[in-house]
Amino acid sequence: MRLEHPEHTVATVPNDPHDDDTRFVEQLAAATGADRGQRLLHARGRGATGDFTPYRQAARLSAAEVFAAARTPVTARFSSTLGGNDGHDGDPGDHGLAVRIGELDLVMFTLPVFFVRNGPDMLAFLRATGVGDPAAVADFVRHHPEAATALSLAEQALPITSFTGVTYHAVHAFGLVDAAGVTRWARLSWRPLQPLPALTAASAQAQPRDYLATELATRLPARFELTAHLPDVDDDVHDPTQLWTGQESIPLGMLTLTEAETLSSEPDFDPMRLPDGMSAPQDQLSKDRSTIYRAARRYRAGRVACG
Repeated sequence: MRLEHPEHTVATVPNDPHDDDTRFVEQLAAATGADRGQRLLHARGRGATGDFTPYRQAARLSAAEVFAAARTPVTARFSSTLGGNDGHDGDPGDHGLAVRIGELDLVMFTLPVFFVRNGPDMLAFLRATGVGDPAAVADFVRHHPEAATALSLAEQALPITSFTGVTYHAVHAFGLVDAAGVTRWARLSWRPLQPLPALTAASAQAQPRDYLATELATRLPARFELTAHLPDVDDDVHDPTQLWTGQESIPLGMLTLTEAETLSSEPDFDPMRLPDGMSAPQDQLSKDRSTIYRAARRYRAGRVACG
């Protein structure tokens, strides 16, 4: 897949069908300051392992194996967004939790919506926010008003006490397909069983630079409930930049993380890695994210082509 849209076309080189994706990732790396061998976003993180146990009602909503099995081992990675490997965990920015459950990858963030609707706009957003000029951000929002909700929520967010004490959201709608083939669209989230209050900016900066990663082991075991949030009839189901007004949520199962790990070989999480019984999101951003993730893995490995 190539990151091409009518208003944003990434240049291609005919001799290499993947070179356009490589070039796009190099542009992302320049915007984020990431070096080769380093993740473009969410560079700082800590792994964890545990298991996922589905609730009975989950199997009625989706025929996916992860909702039918009694228990499935999981590998997870908590992460922080800004500053690369040299950043501070208390800096402003969202945090992430990626979880692999069998054939399902769930890649979630602390913000419930995203800033843009496609990959090229994400690059433009990172460039605008990376220069430290409020005027550049304001100009971006003027041209991309869909970014206003996520930016407002990000500006209000306070530093977190622990990776284990906050809710993580999948900003895309996934299709839950039951045994009869009926699909219900839902946004999924991990909700902690023990939420923790936020820190002040001053108290967060007084912590060690990597306090979230280093204190993770002391918080385990930690439990999160997987929840399906259903849209209201007027909600734009496939727009990842918009909040939903629907209030109905259905709990699907329990994630229990028991061990903090320094993963020698981290899973290549992909938001489009889905089992039978789940339909992929239909928004362009989800497709572009999957392309970017695959290309970024090859960028980190130092390979020129992305295949």
